Amino acid sequence: MEKNTVTIHKKAAEKVKNIEIKGDIIVPDTKPDIVNIIATNANPYIYKEDCQDGKYRFDGNVDSHIIYLSENGETKVIGTTLDFMDFIEDAELKENMSTKYTIEMTNVETKILNERKINVTVQLKLCFNFFECQSIEYLDNLQSLSGVEKLQETVELNTMVASNTVKSSLKEDIGVDEDDEIVDLMKCDVSVSNFENKISYNKVLSKADAQIKVLYLTEKGKCGMLETQIPIMNFIDMEKVTDEDVCETNYKVRNMNFKPNSKEQKSISCQIDFEVSCEVCKKQTIEIVQDMYGIEKNITFNQKVVEVPVGGNSACETVEINENILVEEIRSIHDVDCRAVITNQTPAGSFTNYEGEVCVDIYFDTGNNLGVKQAKIPFMVKMEGEASSVEVQFVRKHFKLNGEDVVCNLEMELKSSSSNYKTINLIDDIEEEEREESNDYAMIVYFVKDGDTIWNIARDFRVTMDSIIKNNQLEEKQTIHPGEKLYIMK
Repeated sequence: MEKNTVTIHKKAAEKVKNIEIKGDIIVPDTKPDIVNIIATNANPYIYKEDCQDGKYRFDGNVDSHIIYLSENGETKVIGTTLDFMDFIEDAELKENMSTKYTIEMTNVETKILNERKINVTVQLKLCFNFFECQSIEYLDNLQSLSGVEKLQETVELNTMVASNTVKSSLKEDIGVDEDDEIVDLMKCDVSVSNFENKISYNKVLSKADAQIKVLYLTEKGKCGMLETQIPIMNFIDMEKVTDEDVCETNYKVRNMNFKPNSKEQKSISCQIDFEVSCEVCKKQTIEIVQDMYGIEKNITFNQKVVEVPVGGNSACETVEINENILVEEIRSIHDVDCRAVITNQTPAGSFTNYEGEVCVDIYFDTGNNLGVKQAKIPFMVKMEGEASSVEVQFVRKHFKLNGEDVVCNLEMELKSSSSNYKTINLIDDIEEEEREESNDYAMIVYFVKDGDTIWNIARDFRVTMDSIIKNNQLEEKQTIHPGEKLYIMK
């Protein structure tokens, strides 16, 4: 008898961590005193992870820009980085588990302590999914066993072919308008989109685009906007990969550094470090023997119970928002930030109602200085399936000025997904023993009890399922009911 092995990639744990990061910022000597805070924006990311048995540690940074009104009436910026470190403790965690996570910035608050000192508080919600690879051995080619009844099941598994992680860096000098002499950066945004994977011999070519947006302050006190898209490409070594396999890549930002170059260069230096993880899976159909017994021999075996992934459920809904936001003293729009937050989940039969809000930050020109208007637009969507984590992507973001109203036209795509797992029994270490033959003929009348199946009855009396079906004129997959009379021939 042969043993085969399949490797599955399954979710081992799901954890949510809310953390608060605080820091006091001293105004540099080169900057004037603070009169009023205009806005604070921040980019959180994790730069280091360590998963051990029972504990997961993560270290991260929050790169922030504090935009303020100075004592001389000018707009100024302070850039700073707050660091954080935290733990998750759980008995399910094991060394070197892989992680996927999302970081949601739920609140940023800046307080003036005095004209030379401010306090920044950032609240983050981090959702972690932990995955482990598990090798499963199962017996194959049991046809060599004669006189044995086998209960078999065909199972379609998502099996892991290979996985690997590489480091990648993007370094670029991005040019700005010739008339702009940059003195400060006010906001830097990075997102990765347009994923594409191509499989070649023992390699995966991963392509994506880094969407970069920078709001900057010029020497004349004006605001400028830089938007660009830079391709990212990585070759990832993967053994045993074929064109029929399914590839998934995950980009994690590990470091970001933006700074204006010299006035002569008229550009912004951009460096972003990524960790790119790639997983290659395939659908594999296997025949599993769930149970067995001997008609002519005594069969003994060990049995183990395993949980295997068999696909998942997903739902997708589109939400459109059309809203006017009143912004007093607005002359023009510099930039608009949008982020969607799910605030509540309510089960409704086979559906779930998701309530949320779109947080909108409008950076605009007042004619004298930079202004920022913050608003929240509520939304609700009903999606099929149980409550789960929801991924929100903006398909369309369009803003235009109509008098003192900013007309917001948004389209969001909400996706929820959940993994399905199936519990199966695997037979191992089979032993056969000859048993004494009995020529006694018997016919037994058996009355079906609660929980009985044709398989269980056949196994208990050491007869074939086929004989019970034929002797009682049953259909092959017919259900039997308590109290029903069956004739067992031995």
